[in-house]
Amino acid sequence: MFKKLFSSTLVFLFVISATAFAQPKIGYMNTQEVISNVPERSDIQEELNSFIQQKRQELEQQTAAFQDSVAEYQQNKSALSEQEAADAENRLSQMQSSMQQFRQAIQQQIQRRRTELLQPLYNRMNEAIASVAEEKNLDFVLNEATNSGEKLVYYSAKQKLDITDEVLEQMKATSAKN
Repeated sequence: MFKKLFSSTLVFLFVISATAFAQPKIGYMNTQEVISNVPERSDIQEELNSFIQQKRQELEQQTAAFQDSVAEYQQNKSALSEQEAADAENRLSQMQSSMQQFRQAIQQQIQRRRTELLQPLYNRMNEAIASVAEEKNLDFVLNEATNSGEKLVYYSAKQKLDITDEVLEQMKATSAKN
């Protein structure tokens, strides 16, 4: 009786320790590839390019106005008093500073617009990743590469752990274009 109880306890402890130390199932995917191949990506890129072009035109207008002011100052400099020349130089300096601030503001606006346009796509990708991970009973999904192209997953013994194509197919199936 003691031997049966002892062996049952050992088997029970073995099963518990085996499940406690079981290896998690980890999949990986290439998010860059998914985002690049989603049908609505071209529409998003077109809208972003249009926004960038609009901002570029605004900057070019401000730059042209600044250059005109500089040319006018240089042309009339000899006819100006010292005080008038100093005032004009201060005004030009302020215009140049304002232009630099405007350029920075445009860069921030473009970045915000890019984020606004891509966020729904990223949300759908996260939903597709979760869905595929659940279907494959994965505990973790790693990104194959970072934004700079550095690989996070250098080797996988099982190609079936790469869920990139499945996530892309699921995103295409739920695409707004369909």
